[in-house]
Amino acid sequence: MRRNRLRSVVLLTGVLGGGLVIVPVLPTVAGASTQPVTIGVDHSTPSGHNFEYVDYFPRADVAVHSGDVVDFQWADTPDGLHTATLLATGHSPTTTWANNALAAADADDPGQLQINPAIGAPTHPPAGSPAPDACGNAATPCNFDGTSDLNSGASPTNTGSHFVVKITAGPGTYTYVCLIHHGMSGSFTVVGPHASASKPGRLAEQARDQARADTQGALAAEDAVPAPLYQGNGDGTRTVTVTAGTATPYVEVAEMLPQRTVIRAGDTIKWITSTLKDPHTVTFPQGSDPSTEPIPSECEAAPNDVPLTAPPVGPPCGNPMLFENHFNPLPVGGSVISSPLTVATSGVFTNAPPPTPNSASFSFPNSGQFTYQCRIHDHMTGIVVVRPARSGDGG
Repeated sequence: MRRNRLRSVVLLTGVLGGGLVIVPVLPTVAGASTQPVTIGVDHSTPSGHNFEYVDYFPRADVAVHSGDVVDFQWADTPDGLHTATLLATGHSPTTTWANNALAAADADDPGQLQINPAIGAPTHPPAGSPAPDACGNAATPCNFDGTSDLNSGASPTNTGSHFVVKITAGPGTYTYVCLIHHGMSGSFTVVGPHASASKPGRLAEQARDQARADTQGALAAEDAVPAPLYQGNGDGTRTVTVTAGTATPYVEVAEMLPQRTVIRAGDTIKWITSTLKDPHTVTFPQGSDPSTEPIPSECEAAPNDVPLTAPPVGPPCGNPMLFENHFNPLPVGGSVISSPLTVATSGVFTNAPPPTPNSASFSFPNSGQFTYQCRIHDHMTGIVVVRPARSGDGG
């Protein structure tokens, strides 16, 4: 998942105050005495598509020595958001994901949810650190000795972020996960001093082969999405079922399928999703109306929090301890889209068991062209073309 327009140009990090903190994008790795082992986070999407690779490149068969540096590099893609969270010996991915729900109660705002600070906040820097780019440069890497978890914090994929870790753990295999996308994991093995570590060229080859397989699977999943299903309602109108995203175990296809849907005035469109890890919204019109933002940036204030509406020149909210991301998953604006200017959102829905909604529906009483998007994945957009009821052809 990518953050909204404000957060698309910054890196989410920070333990400060128990909330996510906006700080400048981390610098390119420099100053390493030996070549770091590179592990990609997500991957570039093919032209004409919006794929979010919920995968690391390569995700396995990586051998390092104690003392080596691993550089997790976020890909430059439109709508990804991930962590690289190294797990201590004995900590399983399943338990880690179970203990890190995406949303948590905001203790000082009764009834308000927020994005879980444990997910977005990095293990480093420590609270109050004057160096928020710690771990972003090979000259100042974080240390992983295998005794405790090490979290990069949540970073969008369009920021060129790095999470640089010096491995000081003893021999053994260690797992890392994305706390946002349950099931996204990888591993590396620390080998003894007399064993061979992975060669950079071989790791790059593994990553290319893996990306090729991931992409082929995603293209096949996209091709397998059924065409819109038109069903009569008995009163002359129809309900048209379309798909908002599909997926494979390694790729979330963040696309409205089809991108253009043609109906008649009076019809209803029902969006379902076949994604495995990502939530979505269907939000009218395409744009940035604050009332439809499911993850707004807020500054703590009394009696009510104040929206953070522009990228800060200095520390967010003037004090990073006052920053947090609210989570507003409910619908706004009703279920009838009467004009291209009607503001409404489905709220968050997923391909998950109840009580989480797994579909969204809107009716269109008037002809026209209506643009919409997912407000979690800003480049996931669509158009509804509504023809007059008497025109006959609905698509």
